[in-house]
Amino acid sequence: MVLLFAVHPASPADTPPVTDAGAPKTLPQDSIFSSVKQSLNQDVEHDVVRGHFELGDPPNVRRYYCLISTKTGRREPNGVLGELDPHPDGMIAVKNSSVSMYSCAKAEQAGMLVTTGYVFNGAPVAAAVPAASQAPAPAESPKAAAVAPAPLPVPAAAPALAAPAVMSPTQIDIAGLKLGMSPDEVRAVLKSKKLLDYNESAETLSYLDSAKGVMQPIANGRFVNVIAAWTPPPTSAVGDNYQVDGESFEVMFTPVPGKERVMGIVHSMGYSPANAVRETALESGLVKKYGGFGSGDLPQSPTWRIQSSGYVQVGDPCNRRGTLGGLGALNGAAMAHENLALKRSADDLKSVIDRCGVAILTEDHFTANGGALREDRLVTRFTMTAYSPEITLEGAKAATQLIQAAGGAAKKSDGSRAKDQTAPSL
Repeated sequence: MVLLFAVHPASPADTPPVTDAGAPKTLPQDSIFSSVKQSLNQDVEHDVVRGHFELGDPPNVRRYYCLISTKTGRREPNGVLGELDPHPDGMIAVKNSSVSMYSCAKAEQAGMLVTTGYVFNGAPVAAAVPAASQAPAPAESPKAAAVAPAPLPVPAAAPALAAPAVMSPTQIDIAGLKLGMSPDEVRAVLKSKKLLDYNESAETLSYLDSAKGVMQPIANGRFVNVIAAWTPPPTSAVGDNYQVDGESFEVMFTPVPGKERVMGIVHSMGYSPANAVRETALESGLVKKYGGFGSGDLPQSPTWRIQSSGYVQVGDPCNRRGTLGGLGALNGAAMAHENLALKRSADDLKSVIDRCGVAILTEDHFTANGGALREDRLVTRFTMTAYSPEITLEGAKAATQLIQAAGGAAKKSDGSRAKDQTAPSL
């Protein structure tokens, strides 16, 4: 019975969907006894994921997780199948797991082990020691020992993770702004930026009065829609604003009066040629902060998708980066995004969450000398955007409940788009 349960694979539904459409990947199986031994000794309370590898022929690809103990730093030898169980500290465990006969060490040697997206905050990592090296060495003659070369130093074990992981929408940080923040938190961050211009716009939740055929605002339905702050380029350089110094923020909120939360952020930076940044430095910073790509592997417009499981996937197979993606304006007066929670239907938002993720992060930039060698290219403008369809859906549901409580049957924004409120003193 122990043998049967120890190697019984989890159902495909227990494994996160795999989008790799490349050639099938295989590994030789280890002895069944190594799987049984790990099953009996596995520390479910302290083992967390340090990486994964995938085997099989699409669409029947399975993902195996390699575990490490937060208590001892010991790496479990074989990959396991099971359901991901994210922890509040960012680490991820596996529940309902079953141990396979595939070796994590062999997967790593084959270049198949992916460690990006996993956090390890436990005990120092224990170096893996081959079983053969643990056997007593054969006796040597004194003469042989005298001429034997000194043993080479053994390099320290590499950390379990080299890249940070974004585990939830609210952990995404763009220049100090985070998804899920309140308007007061956003105001405090933007105040510290000391940008020259600041503006808040508000809207009022309203509904169509079918009897009168007019839009009716709901009582106490006014909410903060967008907060923008920017330092525009010099007037003489507006026509050449790809190569001037400037910065802008546009922060979008859920339409829940008094309980608004950030659901979208657009941050743009512009540089004069004298202050331009190297493209390699920008890409290196993105990889270090968000992971998902190797050094020099970033596409022209990289996209990161945070999954409900806590995984970070890259690319845009669901074609949703365009929601906020693209180079943003350096002048906040040009910002005119509609409220996403009032524009999108609940079904559409649910579909985006299911097919794409709970948050989408994108980057776009302009290179002044695109024809130069990669190491010589200079970026004079870049934009980071973050959007959470999950937070947007929560806001849409809350707004709908407020409108229904006021007697309305449809959720709409104020057709007149309320005039901008006077900016607070920053």
